[in-house]
Amino acid sequence: MMGAAAILFVSSPLVAQKKVERKIPLGMEGAVRIVNMVGSIVVHGWNKDTLMVRGTLGAGDQFFMGGGYTGAKMFVESANDRDPKPARLEVWVPARARVWVKTATASIDVSDVTGGLDLYTVSGPIDVTGNPHELNAEAIDGDIHITGSPPWVRAKSASGTIVFQGASSDAAFSTVSGAVKVDGGVFERTKIETVTGNINFSGQLDRSGAFDFDTHSGSIDIAIPEKTPASFSVVTIAGGITNNLSKTGPIPGRFGRGAELTTDVSGGGAKVSVRAFKGQVTIRRTK
Repeated sequence: MMGAAAILFVSSPLVAQKKVERKIPLGMEGAVRIVNMVGSIVVHGWNKDTLMVRGTLGAGDQFFMGGGYTGAKMFVESANDRDPKPARLEVWVPARARVWVKTATASIDVSDVTGGLDLYTVSGPIDVTGNPHELNAEAIDGDIHITGSPPWVRAKSASGTIVFQGASSDAAFSTVSGAVKVDGGVFERTKIETVTGNINFSGQLDRSGAFDFDTHSGSIDIAIPEKTPASFSVVTIAGGITNNLSKTGPIPGRFGRGAELTTDVSGGGAKVSVRAFKGQVTIRRTK
């Protein structure tokens, strides 16, 4: 990532001193890697070719930061790995930079970054505000909240909730038991999967778009605006289907179980595929 740039790491021995402040040059489209296992990480995009960090560390912890004009990285080294103390980092990066963040329980909060984002946490929450060119956010137990319109977005959590407010031309969200809630503008390609989590989608469907909704036992609620052209194919194995978009009613599923529905609304258009095992499916107009 650093290319031929020399990397000089500077240690900040903070046994008594707990505050850290560093600043180094970084290209407007440089790459940044941030690792902080416990505490919080706040990232701001700004229009400067500079990487700056301010923070507070636990007693005895050390902060390392280094890099060149094309890339830089920083991390917190805990004095006690078995009982790490919270470190709170606030970082300013060039807005078009590509940012990679990894943590265990620290919260991640990113705003105004238009480059790419790769965010990973075990149990901390992830909050993103803005329009990154690409966004990948993954958590095990943490919630993920995204407000903005990234053209490409992937969000994944096991038990956490995923909330997306905005629009995207290529979006995919998946959970195990967490709910997925999408509310926004125009979507072109969207895929949402859960095992037991509920799915709530409210947005505009591009006429040529493709949309997939899949769950085992969660409910699925899809709401689209009036006069949206779309073609629906809905299948449940043991659940029911409520259609408030057209006069077409569901028919019994194969082998007499569940239900199936195929219907076009407003002449047909966007391809919408919905599959549920035991979950209830509702398709309706937005309120």
